[in-house]
Amino acid sequence: MKTVLRFRSLVATGLLALTCAQAQLAEEYRPWTNTAGKQIEATLVSVDAVAKTLKLKMKDGREFDVPIATLSPADFEYAKARYAAMQAAPAAAPAVAMPATPAGTPPAATPPAATPKGGAKVVASKPAPPRPPIKVIPASTFKAPAANDYLSGIAKVRPRLIHNAAGWAALKAQIAADPVLAKMMEALKASGEDLLQDPGLTRINGDTGGEGPKAIYRIGLVGALAYCDGDLKWQDKGKQEVLALTDKTSFRDWHPDLIDNVTDMVVATALGYDWFRSALNAEQATTVRTYLAEKGIDALVAHLEGEEIPDTAKGLSGGQTESKGKAAPKKAAPKVDNSKLPPDGKQMAAATALLIAAIALVDEEPAVAKKAADAGAKIFGKGITRFAPAGVWPEGLQAGEDVMDYIAMLSHTLKSAAGRDLGLSLLEGIPQFGIARMHLIGPSGQTFNFGDSKSAASTRPWIATWLCGNHGNPGIRAVAAVAKQPVSSNYFGPLAGNFLYYNPHAAGDGTADTLDYALPGGFVATSRSGWEKTDYFIAVKGGENEDHTAQLDIGSFVLEAGGQRWGIELGMEGDRVSGYEVKPGADRTKRFGYYLAGTAGQNTLMFDDNQDLEARAGVLLSASTPERGVAVIDMTKAYSKDAKDVHRGVMVVRGATPYLVIQDDLQVKNSKTLTWSMQTDAEIAAEGTSAKLTKGGKTLLATIVSPAGATFTSAKPPVPEKIDAQARDLTKINVLKASIPEAKGPQSLCITFTVADTAPAHTHQPIAEWVKVK
Repeated sequence: MKTVLRFRSLVATGLLALTCAQAQLAEEYRPWTNTAGKQIEATLVSVDAVAKTLKLKMKDGREFDVPIATLSPADFEYAKARYAAMQAAPAAAPAVAMPATPAGTPPAATPPAATPKGGAKVVASKPAPPRPPIKVIPASTFKAPAANDYLSGIAKVRPRLIHNAAGWAALKAQIAADPVLAKMMEALKASGEDLLQDPGLTRINGDTGGEGPKAIYRIGLVGALAYCDGDLKWQDKGKQEVLALTDKTSFRDWHPDLIDNVTDMVVATALGYDWFRSALNAEQATTVRTYLAEKGIDALVAHLEGEEIPDTAKGLSGGQTESKGKAAPKKAAPKVDNSKLPPDGKQMAAATALLIAAIALVDEEPAVAKKAADAGAKIFGKGITRFAPAGVWPEGLQAGEDVMDYIAMLSHTLKSAAGRDLGLSLLEGIPQFGIARMHLIGPSGQTFNFGDSKSAASTRPWIATWLCGNHGNPGIRAVAAVAKQPVSSNYFGPLAGNFLYYNPHAAGDGTADTLDYALPGGFVATSRSGWEKTDYFIAVKGGENEDHTAQLDIGSFVLEAGGQRWGIELGMEGDRVSGYEVKPGADRTKRFGYYLAGTAGQNTLMFDDNQDLEARAGVLLSASTPERGVAVIDMTKAYSKDAKDVHRGVMVVRGATPYLVIQDDLQVKNSKTLTWSMQTDAEIAAEGTSAKLTKGGKTLLATIVSPAGATFTSAKPPVPEKIDAQARDLTKINVLKASIPEAKGPQSLCITFTVADTAPAHTHQPIAEWVKVK
């Protein structure tokens, strides 16, 4: 039985006056009244004055976080008296501080046979608590916060970034009661001991950067240890790290031309300054603030506003310029207007870093904070809505995880410093991201790495922990403690990241609602036969070719079966290949001449040339039943020169002998050859309407069901003249192709895939008949 407590309203300021110390008496169950007047037996577990919530537990073990402000008068008076008695009892470990749960309706649950293994590392665990009720804020009604909204109400106490003092204390106290958290602390201390032997970071010469991610790791690790272990050596090390980042002998600058490196240096320095401010004397604090403003904030503002980077950010101390003597001043570069373009992932990260820095400096450097917040708010408010409606970032899951990492820091910081996050964690697309992320990870553990994603693995798994804390566990396994991290680690890492955001929902196994994921208007759909490693899985995308970071890959897919990924995404060509990486508004012609960015290098359809550069495509419809999962992408605009009514349908047929179907229905305008492609690292043996792929001791059988005359062939990608070290080795790639020569008029190319020895007895039917309209 799923029960959600929603209590009558009363502003309960008296209860919040109690201290944050949380003790536990013997469980005492009593009736609590919900909005329908029904009484539910539950016991008070704890009070969180920071989140302004009570934690109640029912007799079956399920727990709920209930806003204090919604208690009935009788419930409030009982809670107040009960909590006073708990304080007088011998102390026990408190629960981790959790954000207040807004009112709403929980999602319906139709659990699959097993839970997904993607995301956090698997450990045996109890079930996660039921997902809290949430009320999603529609993107269409969201009013982007102004700079002053981020800075108003900030508590002028430290620490305040990510955790305040009460949040750190609650996390620390939970260690004794939670074996996983205790193991995390052991690994954190082991990692910290290694870091103690390592000197502070220094600038890497050249134009590669790379110090920023390492700086975040080091500050995050030492910060967690300083507040949750308590040994003074961690505070001393934290102070050392912050001073190293802002020492002109260690860092003459933060690579101001590299927006991503400056972003991370700003985040690391802001966190370090806030967490270790008490260890800095007045002179040291002034130095840190000056570096943060000049080397970081000024550079990021210039990047976001399309202006030339100021001299003070370019390896020069404050007040100096590059001009000496009577040399003529350098001509300023023309300003680039980015105001009409949607922010990309790097711009979103930079904007978030500015907002975090502004919150860190608002009391001591209000003018600097205002400048940072003004620039950050304009970009952030416009960019965060790009996750709507389905929770998929247009540049791919990896880029989406990167953006969400900074959003998590900002949201948690706003809740810690001001008691609210301006609705960011409940904005349409953010709650859906956790569900989409889970479904975009295949049975093999690889992500749907479309676009310029460099990796087929989740790069920031701790994002799932933060999302679970806000929206409940959508179906991932409990987070696990991992081994100590090397000193060279980047960002928070799975150890410090999961520790910082640890919560009851991430501490237990979740149960997924469905085997399929697609939302009309979104541009990614996935379907699978189950959650085990050998199950069938397919993910397909629409997208926006007009995005300056996009590949021309509308309709591209990945395909898994039998524990292997057969249809693969090739990733990016490489940052340093001429013309591949383009800035917003720049000419993209050269970019799409590369195999990995053009249509030929994707798992989609092709006529004679690339897809339309301005095309958009989304999920037209989807359906999920126990027997099958179906999704359809409308690709018409991508092929406007050559065809109309272009629809790609994907289907997973479940049951005792599951299989996959990919079908393309379209009207070809003029007689020309239509080619279907799938990139793979498997060996291909193609003959007529059948193709056998072999990989890892497994076999995949592909069969053309229709039309008559279509045949399979295999090919090799072109070998590039210049190979970037970051790009995939195309010499190890094969391409399965299906061709319809001289296609004209209505066409329906239907292909099935199975790991069985024989092709499935699939009956072809038009995509328009796949889903019955009621």
